[in-house]
Amino acid sequence: MRTIFFCVLVLFTTLCRAQTLPIGQWGGDELLRVKQLTGQLDAAQSLTARPFFNAALPDTFAILPASISIKFNSHHPYGWNDAGMIMARGLQTAVSAGVYAKAGPLSIQLTPEFYYAASPSYATTAGYGSNTGKSFTKLYPGQSSIRLHLGPVSIGASTENLWWGPGQFSSLMMSNNAPGFQHLTFNTTRPLNTPIGSFEWQLIVGKLNEDTSAAFENNYLKPLNPPNNGRYLNGIVLTYQPKFLPNFFFGITRSEHLYQSDLNRKSGFIKKYLPVFVGSSPSANADASSVPSDGAFSFFGRWILPKHRAEFYLEYGYNDFKQNLRDFSVNANHSSAYIAGFKKIIALKNNQLLDISGEITQMAQTTGYVVRNAGNWYVHGGVSQGFTHQNQILGAGSGFGNNVQTLQVKKIHGMQLLGIKLQRIQQDPKGFGGNANTLGMREFQWNDLSLGFLGQQKFNRFLLSGELQLVHSKNYGWEKGNQFNLYSYIRCSYFF
Repeated sequence: MRTIFFCVLVLFTTLCRAQTLPIGQWGGDELLRVKQLTGQLDAAQSLTARPFFNAALPDTFAILPASISIKFNSHHPYGWNDAGMIMARGLQTAVSAGVYAKAGPLSIQLTPEFYYAASPSYATTAGYGSNTGKSFTKLYPGQSSIRLHLGPVSIGASTENLWWGPGQFSSLMMSNNAPGFQHLTFNTTRPLNTPIGSFEWQLIVGKLNEDTSAAFENNYLKPLNPPNNGRYLNGIVLTYQPKFLPNFFFGITRSEHLYQSDLNRKSGFIKKYLPVFVGSSPSANADASSVPSDGAFSFFGRWILPKHRAEFYLEYGYNDFKQNLRDFSVNANHSSAYIAGFKKIIALKNNQLLDISGEITQMAQTTGYVVRNAGNWYVHGGVSQGFTHQNQILGAGSGFGNNVQTLQVKKIHGMQLLGIKLQRIQQDPKGFGGNANTLGMREFQWNDLSLGFLGQQKFNRFLLSGELQLVHSKNYGWEKGNQFNLYSYIRCSYFF
């Protein structure tokens, strides 16, 4: 067991030459939960507002790991939580590299990302998909930031991906499904201790944009024609660990976004620039003449059991404000979504660990849609693009209104990893497209069943990791008939 801890610690220390561990890159961010449940990371860290900070770095300069990632789909678009990669068939590639420097309280991290997708045509249906006939090429600032550190807090400008909430495979509010967006941030870099417990938070204001010539994830991969003037986003995540309840974390997330052109119609600094601190009144929520915006809210809990090397978590959210107590009591689950999951680490012989993880993501409408349609969780009327950046959903990226069930088992030995993943995706099961006989739902339900294989191996300064999934799509595109898709994702990182 000491051998595996030592190997993990060595790689983690190497990764931590950067101020933050980028989400979904280099393999470091994925080690955090394992390290915490095996006693290698402070149990006071909630891990619900990432990227994770190495707040104790001295003044330094470092060349960050260089990475190349390759994604492939044989039949149709599949896969998420891959930042700037798009939903497309065929081969696509991402390349990133960068540098990090820190002098006193100031730090600069520059990690641009380049993406290319051949994007050949794929089978579409009346309800799903579109083909542009052109390849995709994009250069993003990537996981870059400039920050001023003031004790346990930090302020700065960033284009890094964010992950809010306790989820392992999905997040309701913020994940690395879309490319990172420009934002200003005020956040903690470690738990802030007080007499009643510790707090962690991140408050952001940022700008979201889109490519109106391309397909939108929240429109079943079909184009939209929304206003193309950029959108203003304000969001916050706040986590509290009570002093009298060690290893319990409770938190909230809140977001509000609107068109830049509508920003000046708001009065007062807080209402205009920090609307997450202002509740929407019932009259404003129902008044069609008010400034159009989309807001969402979630609350979550995470419970870790260090002695048992296990954790449980739940996140529950709404994308529509309740008009009053009667609205809440009569239809409490209207416009709701949730994520629930667990992780268990078991020590095996020969210094090996068994990592068992499971998660349920429920994004489809509830049965109450028959009398009161809530729409999709990431679209609620005010903003046509919904909660997206560069046409990709900022939160749970499995798809528009989808439900996902995931079970993953991995065996870890040092930096070597082997695993299997079972996944079921219900593609928008409460989406409209039918008639009275089907209560408005489509005639055919589209479900994906996936068997996946995971692997990782370290070769000197190289870290190679990959995933291969065999995907059976029943009634692909909500039309009768089945399809098979081979999905693969490979990442190779070099540590200088």
